[in-house]
Amino acid sequence: MVKITVETREKVGTIYTMTNENGVQLSAIAHGARLYECLIPVDGIKRDIVVGYESLVDHQRTRYYGATIGPIAGRIAQAHFELEGKTYHTEPNEKGNTLHGGSHSFDTKEWAATPFQTEEEAGVAFSYETVDGEGGFPGNIKVTVTYALNEENAFRITYEATSDQPTILNLTNHGYFNLTGEASQAIDEHYLMVDADYVAETQEDTTTTGEKIDVTKTVFDFTNEKQIGETFLDTPFILNHALEEDLRLVSPDRKVTLAVKTTEPGIVLYTTGAGEAGEVMKTGTLVHHGSIAIEAQGIPGTEKYPQFGSFIVNAATPYHAETVYHLTF
Repeated sequence: MVKITVETREKVGTIYTMTNENGVQLSAIAHGARLYECLIPVDGIKRDIVVGYESLVDHQRTRYYGATIGPIAGRIAQAHFELEGKTYHTEPNEKGNTLHGGSHSFDTKEWAATPFQTEEEAGVAFSYETVDGEGGFPGNIKVTVTYALNEENAFRITYEATSDQPTILNLTNHGYFNLTGEASQAIDEHYLMVDADYVAETQEDTTTTGEKIDVTKTVFDFTNEKQIGETFLDTPFILNHALEEDLRLVSPDRKVTLAVKTTEPGIVLYTTGAGEAGEVMKTGTLVHHGSIAIEAQGIPGTEKYPQFGSFIVNAATPYHAETVYHLTF
């Protein structure tokens, strides 16, 4: 049976850890409803595949590592959107656009935590409530993000939300991974498969245009598993949902596989670069191209481009999304 423990660590505070009988340990913290670590036993050694800081102070400084992102993951172009004939203005916190909900968004909040344990899994549910107009977004929004681990070495992140008036939501987890367990090793030799024939076209500021690009004969073609190489990604992949897994990441030694399946229409992949290199992580000093963020979500820009779907949540249409991460080792 999977167990949940609650402990206090000096540098990060209260931490919630799920442990199954196979030795997988998944930990999360309430600040930002954040994925903190994932330890798996490989050749008798625990390998932490989640890249992030040891201390809460550093997480607060850089914000996004492992955090729940919302109300809107990605960028809102020109920091405004229209909903039911009304224009709402959000904070232009990056190049005139709104990045990841603004500077006081979900990743900065202390979420209420409720640990739980059943016969099938153990986990923790984090909850947070917004106030109408918070960050420029309408509605009093109640959000729950649940982390749970089972005995099949799979963990899920489930997102649920309601709003008392029409609003928009696009939530994701901003977890960074390096399956070697060492941030000091580049991810170039990791193998990647993404079941996506198209990516959303982006502009220089990374906002989407509403168009999509066929990945054939481009650097974005990971329909067949291949090594990442030196490819830099900050890219929304439009998923086919045609396979048992939407994404598969394999360590260079092929001893660890992370398979991802999501209800969401897309996955944004981001590879860290020169801007992040040199940061001291709990698994070593981060090198250039030292981790990859796997962000399952709606296609950024959907609030402006209905061809990508809808971000609208209201009293009759609650928000629900789930991403499952299956580990093989």
